[in-house]
Parts: sequence; C-alpha cells; structure tokens
Amino acid sequence: MGIEPLGYRAYGGPVRGPVFRFWPICRVALAPIFRRKVFWIFLVISLLSFMLYSAMIYLQTQLPPELPKEMADMVKQFLFTGKGRAYQYFISQQGTVVMLMLALAGRFLVGDDFRSRAIPFYLSKPITKLDYFLGKLIATAGLAALITLAPALVLFLEYGAFTESFSYYWENLRLLGAIGAYGALVSLVPATLLLGLASLLKRTIPLIIAWGGLFLFLPAVVEAIRSADVGGKSVAWSWGLLDLWSDLRWVSNGLFGVKEEVYGERWPYAAAVLAGSCGLALVTFWRRVSAVEVVK
Repeated sequence: MGIEPLGYRAYGGPVRGPVFRFWPICRVALAPIFRRKVFWIFLVISLLSFMLYSAMIYLQTQLPPELPKEMADMVKQFLFTGKGRAYQYFISQQGTVVMLMLALAGRFLVGDDFRSRAIPFYLSKPITKLDYFLGKLIATAGLAALITLAPALVLFLEYGAFTESFSYYWENLRLLGAIGAYGALVSLVPATLLLGLASLLKRTIPLIIAWGGLFLFLPAVVEAIRSADVGGKSVAWSWGLLDLWSDLRWVSNGLFGVKEEVYGERWPYAAAVLAGSCGLALVTFWRRVSAVEVVK
C-alpha cells in the first residue's frame, strides 16, 4: 500500500455557504433514527390512517350521483368531506403517533450528545449554538411533519384532483394555509418541547416519564377537573389551558374557523400558553448547551 492515501485529499463535494451549516447536524441526527425498526413501525401505523382517508376520497368519486336518501345519509358519515374539520381531525389523529415516536427518538436526537459529550465536538468547529439548535429542531420537526403535515397536503391534492376542475384549489387557498399552519404547529411545538426535555433529562426512561406526564397525565387531570361539578356549576374552560393538546386544538379552531363564536376567545390564550411553553423549553436547551465547556 502506497503512502499517497495518507496524504492530503481535496474535498470534491458540493460547497455550501454558512447558511447551511445546520444541515450536517440534521442529517447526522436523523441517521440513527432511520436505522431503528421502531421508527418504521410508527411510520407504517401512521400510513394506515392516511391510506384509509385516501381510500375514502377515491370511493367518494366512484359512488353514483343519485342515491336513496337513507343510504346517502349513512354514506356521508364515512366520507372525507374536504372541509377544514376533516383535515383538522386527521392531523390531530396523527399527533398521537407523533408523541409516541418523539418520546423514543428524544435520546437519539439530543440526549446522547450530552451523555457522550459530543457537543464540544460540534461547537469546536465553525458551528454556532444557533446552528446546532436549528439542526436538531429541523430534524425533530421533520420527523413530526413526515407523519402530520406531508400526508395532509397529499390528501388536499388528492381531493382536488378528483374534482371536475381545479376550482377546489383556488377556492380553498385559505384552507391550504390553515393546513400548513396547523401541521407546522403540531410539528414545531412538540419538537421544541422535546429538545428542552431531552437536554435536561438525557436518558430514555426519565424522558418517556416526563413526556407521558406532559401529554397523557396532564390531559387526564384536566379532563377529570372539567368533568367535575363544583357546587352544581361547570368548571371554567380556562383549566383546559393546562392541556397542550387542547391548546393546539383551540389554536387550530381559530385557523380553520371552527365555531368562532365559542373558540374565538380561547385561541389567543392557548397560543400564549404554547408560546410560553416553547420559550421555557428554548431557554432550558440554550442554557444546557451553553454550560458545555468548548475549546476553540
């Protein structure tokens, strides 16, 4: 073996500017997750729901135009209406799979970097804390968007493709924006909270317990409080602000225009709670990363 392979070899790949410094961090964070079978199991589970909705849209176009009233009323209960409530329900339903998947992926995304002391390796290069954060955030949110936002957009395109003209797209541009905004919320909010928790807890079991308490225990407590009658009076809806699922749903009601007379006053408060929770997670993540001693 000659000595040439041990010498300097010039890099022959594409050269990117400093704006894309987060991309290698994102790619390295996703690599171990894609190698896990459990990720593909969750992906298949999420695709089952998507395939069901997709089949509903296809069958809807194959029905004869005239049906008996009784049969038509029965069929409407199982059809995908193409309205805001249908997409809202689909994304909310997919959020359950997202929560389970992110609970298991948190250790690989962030926790292992703190446990193996890999953060000084990242930050000792020409990479800033902001680049590290963006890389991890895009990787985490991308996993969630792969299950929520991407299938919802495909359903929107499929529903419009089966209409007689492209008028469905033009008449529902606001609906498309609501789908994109709600899908981004369901992806970014859990991703930000996961970064904060994973940087604080590091290990899988404590992370799963905290994650379950945040998205399972708190909603159960809130539901128990709201279902209780105190002196014959119903409990105020503001208790629901402790449930992040309710906050996301109330914000989505504002986006899709669902019962504005009821939820119009709720979604600003829900948005404030989500912003505060994400801000606290960001501060936690930033302080944990800043506490790492880096030798330049």
